[in-house]
Amino acid sequence: MYRVAMPSVSAQRVRVFALDRGGALGVAVLLLYLWIAPQHIVDGDNAEFVTTSVVGGVPHPSGYPLFVLWLRAMSWLPGVTPAHTAALATAILGAASIVVLHAAARAWGARPLAATIAAAMFAAAPAVIRISTKAEVFAMNNLAVATVLWLAARGGPLRGAWRVLLLALAAGLGLSDHVTCALVAPVGILGVVRGIREAKLPRVASIAIAVGGPALGLLPYAYLLVTAETPISWRRIDGLGELVHHFLRLDYGGFGHFAPGRDPIPARDSLGALLGMLGRTWLWAPLVVGLGVLGLRVARPAPPSETITTDPPTERLIDDPSEPRWGWAMLATSFVLAGPLLVARFNIPPAGIGLVICHRFHLLAALLLALPIALGVDLIGARIVAALPAGRRSPALGAGLAIAAFAALAARSLPHHSPAVERGVSNLLRSLPERAVVIVSEDDLYFGSAYRQLVIGERPDVTVISFGQLLNPAYRDRLAARSGIATLVPGDGKPSLRIAADALAQGRPMFVDGLQINILKELPTYPYGLLFRVLPTGTPRPPIEEVFTINQKVFAAFDLDYPVPGREDDYAAHVHERYARTWRIIASALAAAGRAPQAELATELAQRLSP
Repeated sequence: MYRVAMPSVSAQRVRVFALDRGGALGVAVLLLYLWIAPQHIVDGDNAEFVTTSVVGGVPHPSGYPLFVLWLRAMSWLPGVTPAHTAALATAILGAASIVVLHAAARAWGARPLAATIAAAMFAAAPAVIRISTKAEVFAMNNLAVATVLWLAARGGPLRGAWRVLLLALAAGLGLSDHVTCALVAPVGILGVVRGIREAKLPRVASIAIAVGGPALGLLPYAYLLVTAETPISWRRIDGLGELVHHFLRLDYGGFGHFAPGRDPIPARDSLGALLGMLGRTWLWAPLVVGLGVLGLRVARPAPPSETITTDPPTERLIDDPSEPRWGWAMLATSFVLAGPLLVARFNIPPAGIGLVICHRFHLLAALLLALPIALGVDLIGARIVAALPAGRRSPALGAGLAIAAFAALAARSLPHHSPAVERGVSNLLRSLPERAVVIVSEDDLYFGSAYRQLVIGERPDVTVISFGQLLNPAYRDRLAARSGIATLVPGDGKPSLRIAADALAQGRPMFVDGLQINILKELPTYPYGLLFRVLPTGTPRPPIEEVFTINQKVFAAFDLDYPVPGREDDYAAHVHERYARTWRIIASALAAAGRAPQAELATELAQRLSP
């Protein structure tokens, strides 16, 4: 007699976790994200979050306290630098969001393999990998939204009061990370209504839980009331009114405003950028399938269920209609809110760095499509599986192929987290004279310099001023107390000129970036490294030959020992555009002065440094 070895209970649990619940994919994603995590800062927001997680302070609106608290709680991770530690902490969130997204796809009717394929495609998307491998709030936002989708589904893991409580708590915690998670409110509210109807508690008690849960989830905002005011703080928050002001993003003009003071952007440009990002994330054909499935689920009930025989013999639904039409309608509504309606309000041009910023906000719409895409993959795949011999229907093989596909897709879009941004701000600081004063408008220069000064301890004598924050009284007061520089008086329409005049009157070297139009127009300046040096009114500019020599010395001391980034390398490419701009300006002036050999050398340097 032959004995058949039965799998142990523990082995069965491992199999269920690895295959049915996306655990194997989650481990693969985590390992990849941890491996990619950079040891340096890579953009302005990234530098701000790393710095505030180390020294404290209030980040820019809406504050993102849950993410900052997470980074502080994870400071024990063995990162090589503070930026690396924060990136490792974010990679954990990114991998967790993929596991929860897999669970959400299952709860909305997809089988394990289809859920694995959809989650793997999303995890391997270029924009997803980028935000999941550096300190960035959108990784936690993905996790919060995926959790709401999972808990709200009729096939979700909880029922009754527990469903209501955890959905309400997830909503509050999500808002404590990023306010755009409110755009999935239609799905969340549907889940709460389901929970209230399922609950055995009195209706009033269930409603009280639904109201109290978000309040509990918003408690991380108390951190903004108690954190120390540091040089990087956006503002000082001393009471509830100021906290609400910050949460509502009133410094930016309120909800729905992105970059203050900018002209509107044609909606067609923003919508085109959204469509391009969705197509790149979902490889176009699955995107079309997902949109078709979403439309069909909203338009009519799910078709009758079909069954197939698997190996080992079990009966399994091909098309699980567990989520009714109302659920899909609420998902479609959330997609419209988070996708077309949101981006139509953008006032950030979707080009260059602006496109990088827009892609962060496109992620939510891309994530919502994972559910209908998973179901579409299921519908197609089920018929393929049904045609296979019974012996070839292996869940392990299917999951393995899905993970292999994830690796292949990720390989085509692995980000090159260039050290250019951190090297750039370090080069900038080291090139400046003692007690220099710098006015910048670009976040990577301001927050990057803050990271190098406050966390690394490099050149604390240099005063770097954020032009965008000069209208904030708390920032002006803190700046004046720290630097002794007069900033702004009521009715002063050109604060940068006032700062420059005061700094120059004190004999302090003055520099600005290329966006300080008032200073560049009204005061004598010349290119200096990544910046422009500002001279007192009436001072003649040095001859262009001298400017050429000065910049040769400045650039000779720069640390540029890394591959020149490509044009697709986001902020790293932008840094090198600044390097090249300096030499283009010098080359043009040299050519006008009849200095052809030097002009050719400057042109060659510009080309060599260009991305």
